[in-house]
Formats: sequence, structure tokens, C-alpha cells
Amino acid sequence: MQHPFEETRTFGNSGLHADSLCDLFSAGGKSTNEKALSCGNWNLRSTDPADQPPKKVTDAGIYVTDPRDVLIWKGTVPREGIYRITVTVTAEDAIDDMVLFAGRRNKVARNIQIPAGATWEKTFYSRVAPYIPAMDSKVLSDLSVTVSVTGKNAGLSEIRVEEVTEDLPATVWIGGDSTLTDQNAGVPYYPYGSCTGWAQVLQQYLPDNPVYNLAHSGLTSTCFRDDGHYAIAMERIRPGDIFLFQFGHNDQKRRNLSAFGGYSANLRRYVREVREKGAYPVLISPISRIPIKDGERFASLLSAHALAVQEVAFELSVPFIDLHAETFRFLCGGYDHAADYFMPGDITHTNEYGAETIASMLVKDVLIHPENPLHAIADCSRLPGFMPWQDTHEIPAGKGPAPAPLPLPYVDIQGIPQVDALKKAMDYGLLDPCVLYLHPASTLPRAQLLMVYLRALRLNAIRPYEGAFSDIARYEWDAGYVETCIREKLIDPATVSGTRFRPDDPLTSAEFASFAIRGITPLPERDGLDFATCFSMATKKALLPVGAEPDALICRADVYAGLVRLMDLLQNQDKALPADAEIHPVG
Repeated sequence: MQHPFEETRTFGNSGLHADSLCDLFSAGGKSTNEKALSCGNWNLRSTDPADQPPKKVTDAGIYVTDPRDVLIWKGTVPREGIYRITVTVTAEDAIDDMVLFAGRRNKVARNIQIPAGATWEKTFYSRVAPYIPAMDSKVLSDLSVTVSVTGKNAGLSEIRVEEVTEDLPATVWIGGDSTLTDQNAGVPYYPYGSCTGWAQVLQQYLPDNPVYNLAHSGLTSTCFRDDGHYAIAMERIRPGDIFLFQFGHNDQKRRNLSAFGGYSANLRRYVREVREKGAYPVLISPISRIPIKDGERFASLLSAHALAVQEVAFELSVPFIDLHAETFRFLCGGYDHAADYFMPGDITHTNEYGAETIASMLVKDVLIHPENPLHAIADCSRLPGFMPWQDTHEIPAGKGPAPAPLPLPYVDIQGIPQVDALKKAMDYGLLDPCVLYLHPASTLPRAQLLMVYLRALRLNAIRPYEGAFSDIARYEWDAGYVETCIREKLIDPATVSGTRFRPDDPLTSAEFASFAIRGITPLPERDGLDFATCFSMATKKALLPVGAEPDALICRADVYAGLVRLMDLLQNQDKALPADAEIHPVG
């Protein structure tokens, strides 16, 4: 008979010592991301040992001596499942503003104040299950629980881990993209400079239920399934569990995942399958990016996808949380300070202040909607304010080594002749390192080419779109790229049909040649280029594959290889990516 696992770890001179804690210097894994994942999603901002403050060890426990240092403990468990974790801290000196995290930097509690000599205790639940790390196709089975704390004099005195085998609490599963994934953060800890997904701080509101976040950077509503993340949940989900879905930021960049097309169809399928398991789906509209200014009003590029989620939820009687409307209203109302809730220079990915703000919006919605399954389990007690002006915006530069080249994570490129070009495309910032399928033999819709094409030219999208083509909507994702191409004279009139850009038509070799040659030709000379000349020049400059025919469709791998060649001709590889390139964090 299998007995439930129970273990108590004590810290300090009378228990385990500091060498039993996670050492970020010797963390397992080769890449920064792998090292962080093995240490509760923390990594070092500086790899100089002289910059690392010592820990304080007393009979009462182990403590940090710098309020921005992080104490990390990781303990093994015998198997997958749900574990009840009780953290006890006895304050050697008064503890101020301590924060408790678990798992992959999931925030459990904050604003913890413990007078000197007093003891504080917190019990919560953690789910141990497999996970597919960023830039990896292999499922990681990490049989461990992780606890970390930070704050003035923050410490650990005792951790009790108990396996739950009866009356299992419902697990809250999460599916989505980089805006809600478990991001990693640096030590020393600066909330303003710590990229954080909103689901990463949701555990604070669910004290009696585990949250298991399978959201990942770069994912669409299709990739979440195809890349294997969804299967991890569906193999383990139980009747009564809850599954939150929020997609849209990456779907809108794929022509086949239009709001009321492939995107809505995927959401319907998720709802049906979760219900078949006896669990409860909840649909959430994508959070707003920092809105764009269009004259005297604000606009969101995600409105169509947000409306599509709402319509699917209404159609299928699914609980719906309109985070898009809430975040859009919030960001418009405080537009001059909107950037304070996002990572520096980023309009999509929130820092910890942004994540906390969004999670609190979700909980307020849950509070007034008893039909939402979260309503019965959420602790909606108002947490103390957590605002960007409460901490410094000045994040010291790290002293770590230069970032290593990103690997090619794609599982569908083995043996293709363009692999070397694809490696350069990754180095040049043209490819997304967070998904597992490149679909190298597939074609690209004409409009979908433009995002990566302008990234190769190091040109920004120009918004708002001025409406030259009747088949491009003013606030759709690709509109800004079309506007840039118009102004830069990158679109050959021979490739359009009257007022139609033909955004969904597959790209031909001749059309790609036209874009490529115009891209390497000085702006004043672009009007003099004709379609046939561009194809001939592209062939001579090796921008096209050998033997390419003008009217034949060009595959994605050959497009990326051609854009790499274009950049080599321009010698612009060291030029900064466009400000709106929206490179996904890989935490």
C-alpha cells in the first residue's frame, strides 16, 4: 500500500544549513532559462560572486541580509500530485514586506510583516506535474516543490510538505500566452523590472487550491495544443477542476487564426473537451496592450479577438471574464503612466505591478459573478495596494555573460536544406524561439510576410493605418505593416488588385522577389523597378531558391532564407530590431 508522503524541513543552526538551499551559481541547465527553471524561475542579474550578499544563519532559521536577495528552497517529492505546503518563519529581526513564492515564481503572499521574535505561518497547495520548458520539445518531469522568499530580513524556519490523497482540491489549470505565463526574474529582485504573467500572481487569491500554469510565450490557440502543453493537463484533469483560457496576442498574427475563424473554432473545441472531462472551462479575453493613439481617441488592435471570445462564451454558456475591456479602460484612463505597468520599452508584457493589477481585475469580476466556478474558491479579500511608484524604476545593469545564441527548437526542420539559414534567421531576430513547429514547407499569406519582412529591414509598423486598401482593416494587426510598406514604396502595383492588397493570398516567388529587391534598393529608385526586373535581380542575388519559377508559391523556409540573404546584403544584422518587434520573453 502506498503511503502519502510527508516531510518537514527545518532551517538554521539546529536544522538544515544554507548549503541545502538553491545555489543560483551552480544551478542545473546550460542556458539562463534552464538555470532559472531549476531554481523557481529566478536567475542572477550579476554573475560576479562579490555581488552576492551572504545569508544569515541562526537557531531560528536562515535569512537574507539584503532586502532584494532571494532565498530559494527546493525539495524532492516521490511522485506527481497535489501537495499541501506549510511555511513557517520565525523573525530573528523584524521582517518587513516579505514576499512568498512557490513553484515557478508563483506569488503566494506579499506584504508580510513579522515583528522580531514572532512566528508567521502560511499553508497553500501546489501541483506537481510535467512541464515543457521554453525552447524545448521534451516534457520535463520535475518531481519537486520550490519555495522562495524575499524582503527585508526575510527567511525560512520550517517547511512542511504533505501529499494530499483524499478530498483533493480542484486544480486551476491555465492555458495561454506570454501575457499570463510563469516568467523568470532576476536576483536582486526589482518588481518594476521583473517580467510577470498575470496568472503567475493568481495563487494569492486561491489559498485552498493549486494553480498549474501551462501558458507559454509565443503560443496561439493552436500551438497550445500542437506543442503538447494542453495534453499535459488533459491527461490529469479531474471532474470539478477549472481550466482558464486566454489567447489572442499571437493568434492575431496568423491569418488562419482570424477572430471569428480559426481562433473561435479553437476556443469552441477547448470548451467541449474540458466539459467532456467533467471540468469547468472559463474563457478570458486577451489583455490589452498599451493602446495606440488615433487622433483624439484610443484604439486596441485586439478588439476583434476580444469580441470573438465573448461571443463564443455567450454561444456556449461559458463563464467569461472580459480582461480586455478592463485593461483597455485602465490603460486609457492613466495613459501617461501606462508604461509603468509594463516592461521597459514593451507595450505587451507586464512587469509585476501590471500582473498584480490585472489579477485583481479578474478577481473583482469573479466576485460579482457567482456562476464563475472560481467564485466558490477565491479569497477576494482586498490586498494592500501594489503600485509602480512604491519602488525604484532604476534597475541596475547586470554583469552576466553575453546571451548565448538561441537554439532552433523546431521539431519539423530535420534534414531540410535551409537549416543553416534558419540558424542565422534566429540569430537575426526573425524567428520565434518559443514555438515548436515552423511549418517550413507551408506557404505564407501575403500580409503575414510583412511582419518578418519589416523586421529584416529593421523598420517599424506605422499606426494608425490610413486605409489605402479595402481589404485591410484600420485596427487589424497587419495594417501597420501595410502602411509602412506603402510609405516606403515596398509594394509593387503589379502585385495588388485595384484597392485590394490580397492579404490572404499565398505568396509567390515573384512577389517575394519584388519585396526583397525593393528592400535593398534605395527609396528614390523604387518607383523605377518593375515586376519582371525584380525577379531577375532576385535570382542573380540568390534571394530565391535555385530554379524558382515566378508564379510558383514560395515556402516559409525559403522565405526565411531569402530574408537572411537580404540582411547579409544590407549588412544590418547589428542594427536594433524595430521597437514594435514584440520579441517574446522566454521565461
